[in-house]
Amino acid sequence: MKISISKERIFKSSILFFTITAFILSALLFTSCSDSEGVEMSDDTSLIESIDVAAKTTVAVTDLPTATATIFTEDLADSYAESAFLANGLGYKVSIATDNDSRQEKTSEIFFSLDGRKLTDTNERRKKRRHKCFDFVYPIDFIMPDATSITLTSKDDWTLIREWYDTNPDETTRPDLVFPVDVTLEDGTTQTLIDRDELDTVKDSCKKGKDKRKCFKLVLPVSFTMEDASVIEVNERSDFKLLREWRKANPDATVKPALNYPVDIEYKDGTTATINNETEKHAAKDAC
Repeated sequence: MKISISKERIFKSSILFFTITAFILSALLFTSCSDSEGVEMSDDTSLIESIDVAAKTTVAVTDLPTATATIFTEDLADSYAESAFLANGLGYKVSIATDNDSRQEKTSEIFFSLDGRKLTDTNERRKKRRHKCFDFVYPIDFIMPDATSITLTSKDDWTLIREWYDTNPDETTRPDLVFPVDVTLEDGTTQTLIDRDELDTVKDSCKKGKDKRKCFKLVLPVSFTMEDASVIEVNERSDFKLLREWRKANPDATVKPALNYPVDIEYKDGTTATINNETEKHAAKDAC
């Protein structure tokens, strides 16, 4: 007796076989990758702990393996190495710092293998120090120690500051961030930080796990008297850039813009109040 099997049935069976085979291979590959990543992370954690407790010798930052440079053009483009230490036969512990005020702390540590691979660090304390409390709304500006200014138009431009110090190796004074700046918080809201006091307040709330929104915002229009007695009117948020432009044009200025009173303020809950002087402004912040 002949058994007749149609070509269509053979074709469907073949498709089913290859589909099942592909699924099994994908699952095995995913499991293999996941396991290898887990092993690598575990190995990195052990290596970091060994480096951290081992006796170390100081090495020049310029003597770090060439491969370490990659991390300072990618994940840590806003950071620079301050000092480096070698644990013989293990790897490197590197102290880093940043001029990026969005990070929770100015300094932290990272670890590299002997060949310059950045080790995956699971230490919560160090991760918190590198945590970003907010994102800058670009562009932002910095006044350098020689009174020139550098404008960053994206996060990739942080390397411009490091390059400036590479060409000025004897300079130790860090750059000044030009205020006001706009920042985007984790909840998606945008805040205008008028001066460093407001920025420090946001970062302090970040460290304490509190609401990072400002206590209150100015109700526009407002005006500011500058160090040269000129007055800048801020009728809408975009006008705050006029204060930055004045600061860039006057890099030696040391007196921050004076807010002209009275002004109205709006609290987080939508209520408003009138502030008549600097003392009342500080009292309003304390009341928050």
